[in-house]
Amino acid sequence: MKYSVDIDFKLGNMFDLYWEEFGHKLNDSKLYSTDKRIVPVVTGFLITGKDIQWPVDSLMNTLGLALETARVFVTNPGKKLQIHRDCIGGTNKLRSWAINIPIANCDLGTNEWFADEDNDFGKETHLPGGSAVMPEYFDNNYTVDESCVLNCIKLIKTDVMHRSNNMGNDERRVVLSLRGSDDLSYEQVAERVYDFNRRRAEDLSRS
Repeated sequence: MKYSVDIDFKLGNMFDLYWEEFGHKLNDSKLYSTDKRIVPVVTGFLITGKDIQWPVDSLMNTLGLALETARVFVTNPGKKLQIHRDCIGGTNKLRSWAINIPIANCDLGTNEWFADEDNDFGKETHLPGGSAVMPEYFDNNYTVDESCVLNCIKLIKTDVMHRSNNMGNDERRVVLSLRGSDDLSYEQVAERVYDFNRRRAEDLSRS
């Protein structure tokens, strides 16, 4: 896989924390419209979760990473989030990596990536005040270069056009996305993940 790396790390279930803070509000526009952390979009919700004490310190410390922000991506049943490249919030600088953690209903939906050499994204647009770069045309039939199910914690590459695809899933797909310093490239963080996975496999083989 060019655009993702599995991380062999176990965390506790975070669904209850997500539900208490955000999930119970998403079916009631009166509730989610008053929570400025929740941004409804055509295909789901984009949620700022940096003020929540997600139990992820052990993961980030193991990889030698400092958590800068956290977002929750909710894709509605049978929908696809818009294709985009991630940016550092409030800037047009691309963000190269994130660590994605499945929270709910990730067994059917997928992450998809779209290679520049295989697609024409037209005049790309930075969302004012946002944290993404969008292609000129959302509905083009773009060629998928790689896809995967978020069946575990994964490091994912985010400066390539990508999206969440929840077609064929009757439930909302909920993902917690952790972001750290972009002084480290995707490849550098991937090396840390490979080293951790290798050490963990060696420890298990000795036990």
